[in-house]
Amino acid sequence: MSDADSSSGRGRGSGLLAKLVQFHFGTLLVFTTWAFGGQAPWVRQGIAIWGAVGVLLFIAACWNREPSSANRSWPALRYLWPLWLYDLLVIVSCFNPGFREVVLAGEPSLVMADPNPWLPTAARPLLAAKELWQFNVIVLSCFNLFLVLAHRHLVRRVLFVMAANAVVLAVFGTFQKLAGAKGLWFGLVPSPNSRFFSTFIYHNHWGAFVVLNTAVCVGLLFHHLHRSGPRDIWHSPVPMGAVAALLLATTVPLSASRSCTVLIGLLLLGALTHFLLRLVRRRRERGAAALLPVTAIVLAAVLATAGTAYLGRQAIAQRLYQTTAQLAPEARDVNVQSRLTLYRDTWTMAAAKPWFGWGLESYAHIFRIFNTQRAVEMWVWIPFYAEAHNDWLQSLAETGFIGTGLLVLLGLLPLLAIPWRRAGSALPRYLLAGCAIMLLYAWVEFPFANPAVVLTFGASFFCALRYAALDLRSQEDKSS
Repeated sequence: MSDADSSSGRGRGSGLLAKLVQFHFGTLLVFTTWAFGGQAPWVRQGIAIWGAVGVLLFIAACWNREPSSANRSWPALRYLWPLWLYDLLVIVSCFNPGFREVVLAGEPSLVMADPNPWLPTAARPLLAAKELWQFNVIVLSCFNLFLVLAHRHLVRRVLFVMAANAVVLAVFGTFQKLAGAKGLWFGLVPSPNSRFFSTFIYHNHWGAFVVLNTAVCVGLLFHHLHRSGPRDIWHSPVPMGAVAALLLATTVPLSASRSCTVLIGLLLLGALTHFLLRLVRRRRERGAAALLPVTAIVLAAVLATAGTAYLGRQAIAQRLYQTTAQLAPEARDVNVQSRLTLYRDTWTMAAAKPWFGWGLESYAHIFRIFNTQRAVEMWVWIPFYAEAHNDWLQSLAETGFIGTGLLVLLGLLPLLAIPWRRAGSALPRYLLAGCAIMLLYAWVEFPFANPAVVLTFGASFFCALRYAALDLRSQEDKSS
């Protein structure tokens, strides 16, 4: 990772470029999260426009490499070549449309075109181009954090902004929920989804956003816990970090997101176990008993859980009733079969064009060809799916194994370049734990359809890598 270190420079990290990168990312994050999580047409246009500044900052960061790094591999080539190939795949597909739009009976419809069968195709080239640009500006805005920030305190500053923004959103959403608002922004904006929370239209997207930011809070908490001595822990940011993590976690059951309630519970349980093991080890090293503090902490955790359950009792009761109804033998069979059929049909769609897929942003338009589900009420109708409820399968259907493989490489290349056995800080590990949970969650939901979740995921990922690289460099400097 030394090439990234040299490309940003030790002195330049606190200079103008680093400040611009932090300002740009912070404003992009605040705008995206507070403007419906990015899920409105005008918000996506704003992301595309303001995100373009991130592309310019990326070019400036690459242009201002130090002369001493001339013989080193360029980070933009070493780590981002999968992104450039992915862009090429989608751009080529935009010039090779697989469908064309015609007007039938006064309604616009898609009919099969005659594309080159050896090249990637796009069902809706304009939509594919817009989605590709949004993806690039988000990725590069997050990669700038890895490329430019040259000190660990700068990385922690970005993470603090992320966590603070999430906490304010959580407080806003909690008051909105307790007030019984029927729409977003205390009812000022009607929500297309009845299960919204804070400024997010879909409660599971809010849950995914909270899981990532809770991992940020816990990582910062352990960082300050490591720096604080046993006597001055109450005068450190540790209590504030614990309160922030618990406040965020409370909003997940309050939002009625069942799946993310389980995920946030597992994350906090793992963090609590880590903390207790650390506490027991430290107490034993000093020859002190650990039973009393461990009991007190476990009791506090139980009380916090009970308080969360009480605060969200109405939402939890509603979801428990719905869960019980869905777990009834007949309903369970229908729900499970419906979801399995959706996945099977999506896989059939992906298998029809395994190499390059049907084109970015094509799922909502093409899946209806492969959808075998039918609902019978007063008439027969075909359920419409805009998302596959499985980001991995949807990626295979839209960009094929080649496009999906390039996205996997985009994450693996910088991740594997870190010698993690020598990286001692817990902060990047918690950030990556949050990212790993999201990647697993994407097998049963579509968190990456939300721009705010994608932005938070990218920032957490690249901040984790950057912090680990700087941590290793600090160890090398001390040893030398």
